[in-house]
Amino acid sequence: MKASGRRVDVGDARDRTIGRYPYVIDRVPAGCLHAVLVRSPHAHAHLRSVDVTAARATRGVVAVVTGEDLTRWQEQPDGPFPYYGPVLPDRPVLAIGRVRFAGEPVAAVIARDVDAAREAAATITVDYDVLPAVFTPDAAMAPDAPILHEHVPTRDVMTFPDLVLHTDDGGNVCNHFRLRRGDVDAGFAASDHILSHEFRTPQQQHVPLEPHVTIATVRGDTVDIQTSAASPFTVRSQVAETLRLPESRVRVRVLNVGGAYGAKTYPRLEPLVAVLAWAVRGRPVRVELTRAEEFATVARHSSVVRIRTGFRSDGTLLARRVEVLWGAGAYADISPRTIKNGGYSSAGPYDIPNVSIDSYAVYTNTTPSGGFRGYAIPQVAWAYENHTDLIAEHLDLDPAELRHRVLLRPGDAFATGQTIEDFHLAALLDTACDRIGWKPGPASARRVVVAPGIVRGKGVSTILKTTVTPSTSTVALKLDEGANLTVVCSTVEIGQGARTVLAQLAADATGVPLERVHVTYPDSAVTAWDQTTSSSRSTLMMGVAVERAGERLRGELARRAGALLGVPATTVDVRADRVRSGLGPGLSYAELISRAKLGGVTVSEVHASDGGLDPETGQGVVTPHFYHAAAAAEVEVDLETGTVRVVDLHVESYAGRVIHPTFAELQCEGNVAFGIGQALSEAMVWGGESGALLNDSLLDYRIPSVRDLPETFTVGMTEDPAGPDGARIHGLGETGSPAVPAAIGNAVAEALGTHIRELPLHPERVWKAVRAAAEPSAGT
Repeated sequence: MKASGRRVDVGDARDRTIGRYPYVIDRVPAGCLHAVLVRSPHAHAHLRSVDVTAARATRGVVAVVTGEDLTRWQEQPDGPFPYYGPVLPDRPVLAIGRVRFAGEPVAAVIARDVDAAREAAATITVDYDVLPAVFTPDAAMAPDAPILHEHVPTRDVMTFPDLVLHTDDGGNVCNHFRLRRGDVDAGFAASDHILSHEFRTPQQQHVPLEPHVTIATVRGDTVDIQTSAASPFTVRSQVAETLRLPESRVRVRVLNVGGAYGAKTYPRLEPLVAVLAWAVRGRPVRVELTRAEEFATVARHSSVVRIRTGFRSDGTLLARRVEVLWGAGAYADISPRTIKNGGYSSAGPYDIPNVSIDSYAVYTNTTPSGGFRGYAIPQVAWAYENHTDLIAEHLDLDPAELRHRVLLRPGDAFATGQTIEDFHLAALLDTACDRIGWKPGPASARRVVVAPGIVRGKGVSTILKTTVTPSTSTVALKLDEGANLTVVCSTVEIGQGARTVLAQLAADATGVPLERVHVTYPDSAVTAWDQTTSSSRSTLMMGVAVERAGERLRGELARRAGALLGVPATTVDVRADRVRSGLGPGLSYAELISRAKLGGVTVSEVHASDGGLDPETGQGVVTPHFYHAAAAAEVEVDLETGTVRVVDLHVESYAGRVIHPTFAELQCEGNVAFGIGQALSEAMVWGGESGALLNDSLLDYRIPSVRDLPETFTVGMTEDPAGPDGARIHGLGETGSPAVPAAIGNAVAEALGTHIRELPLHPERVWKAVRAAAEPSAGT
């Protein structure tokens, strides 16, 4: 019986439940020093002085580091390079001369224990010269906006093969992605109708249960990093650059990671801790962020999406022009890459022959923005799916019917020109609509008054997303003398069940029983190279690498058995832990290894995807295949208070082939929880005299609890209609999440009779929309 497709037992389930599941946050090496950071209270200011005299004199303090130290060390032959960033090296390890967001680290205190470090940090005094600040991307694009960076630094090489860089727009733009397909002006000229709308989403925080934590040790010219990172080899590359060492001298180890959601995909803490360890060479230095510090480390991009579409009276879409402004935060981080994905995806899952998209990463005086579950798709899906409902309303069409008319089908071309295949979005939409009892027709067919001042409405949404392309995963399979199989790979377990899923795939591919398969934790000195554990790519990319390696291993066993038995390898059957030639019982894998005196068998394999975009037109291949999902929601709105309650929700994602149904369902249910938070409550709020974040705790920043989830919600995973044999694996970790806020937003619009174009849909915003719609001269 195959392991894949079944709810097999999780090998580490007992450790998970009794508290023995290993995390870096639980590790404190012998002799470890602890560092605490001093952070700016101002969003934008020059640093006049940083006085650390008292801190250095505090009992237990080993060292205090500031930006001035970094500048001085940079001149030393072996001194660290003070700037870092996954794409552009524009972020100082500690602020140098200027702070650009409230919460930016200004100094670091290294002491024998955390209490001593905190005591010393409290004595540091900083003299700031406060500067004007901007908090939204459209404000930062204004002609009179303060300029955050006088120039945008670049590297001589691209750090990611899919990058498209245009950094010369000036002002606060750190990158500009362009897509051009067809003739948009001609498409508008041929249109019967043209609609334009603007939509907004705020910055949000990832809120992983385990905060960022890193332990670094520098001894001579070698570095050891233990960290809660989702991309160990990206950490290795960045730390090597920071400390000016060959990558081979940097070792990165990762255990289980207590949630990431994009927050831990790229180095944000590791370069700083590596520099601190360099400063006290020989002893480990540990930094563990507080919850408030998480809010000052990375956030999801805010966005302003301006979308204009021309269409015929039957709904046929002829042209679309989109401008997207992304709030990159104070430093580029991964924004130059993120805005590419969000940019081309703003066309939506629709057949539109003429498309023009301009997507801008814009510096703002806020926490630097990074990838977030869905990687820029939630922001643009909120825009294009609300916009689609407004088109349906304009044409007096059922929103689901309009989508059926214009959705991409296999054989169509996406906005980048890539041909669509293995695509089933129309069927997913039907499933979602059927599940919530969608009644075709105008909104009045579904709008229900359930009590005085209480109305219900229903909404749908359809989305597509891509996965990072080109992409590479490498794996080694080691079959030891006892025929136990070790999967040596660098996929990170971040709660998604990757180690179990890869073990299932390896068991099926090799014929080794699942209980004898072990998957390693990442260790850059030992485990095979992998690009990243993100972008819903691990089961697809590493999974296929494992399957190919399993085929190679069976081929090697067949060759060895043939030599031992004196028969051609092509006549040897290798499966179910045995090798056979003819009708006899054959040999077990362990017997073969023993009799052939092999000591074990090791094979390796690589799986890589190809693609890339023309830097001027945005045309090309963006993904091995398109992930897609549909959502349908029913909401209840209290017109007196503005409270929105999600009564029912279904999200249907295309899975292709499900490996572990329980983990897959949990991923899809997690997408619902994320979508609910984005739709109804989550927003980082900046303000006050200093421009600080006003809600940097979970008392004030409200993520959804179980009580906030719909009374009834379900998730579905549609598999390949042709069956599992040969079916592709489609990622599920993010796919359904972007569809949820859009479906809820459209349901609220149906209940109210007016669209709210900014998230979240908190009671005050909804209440104001109700009041505005009730006024005779009100507009939306």
